[in-house]
Amino acid sequence: MIYPRPLTQIHQIEITSRCNLRCVYCPSPNLPRAKVDMSDRDFTRALEWAAHFEKLHTQGELALTGIGESLLHPHFVDYVKEARYALPHNRITIATNGILLTDELCAELAPYKPEIFVSLHKPERAAHAMMAAEQAGILAGCNVSFITESFDWAGQLNWPVRIRKGEVVCEYLRAGAAVVLADGRITTCCLDASGAGVVGTVWDPIGTLSIKPYSLCESCHMEVP
Repeated sequence: MIYPRPLTQIHQIEITSRCNLRCVYCPSPNLPRAKVDMSDRDFTRALEWAAHFEKLHTQGELALTGIGESLLHPHFVDYVKEARYALPHNRITIATNGILLTDELCAELAPYKPEIFVSLHKPERAAHAMMAAEQAGILAGCNVSFITESFDWAGQLNWPVRIRKGEVVCEYLRAGAAVVLADGRITTCCLDASGAGVVGTVWDPIGTLSIKPYSLCESCHMEVP
């Protein structure tokens, strides 16, 4: 595969880099960049990028997920609503630890048909969160990949790697996908805790950025395609 490759989709928008847990298998507790909520201005602009790619038929899913816990953002419901209107044909997915996922919140989210994945980081809260999402018709599943498919965030953490090198090809590089960080920068992959793979910002001309392998690819469990 020839690099750099054109960026063809915004797979994730990290609407916050803050979290309400301190899991030892995540960079979040010691995140080497500012813990911030995304601004309304940056979020709207990030959606413009995604909508551009939807029109080109290269954008099929948008995850409002990042290193932070998305439900902490004060405008979370508004952002889900805005994403649905901007991307009527996309899947809108959200991964959450479930601590803040109440019956009332699920009822607010249901009209916009997001697909909620509840992680089992805090089982005593996840059980109710899953029932609430299921009742609202927005539960997509649970996430235990931090155990079943554990990895060390491309060598950034001291944590077991259950996937052998070469078993998984990096889908971000293969598909030309990218992540918008909470501060509006656009980076190459979802494991980029520090911002080492940043290629631009949402305020660059839409459709002009490219991605290529970067420093974390050398220590990552995934293969460069």
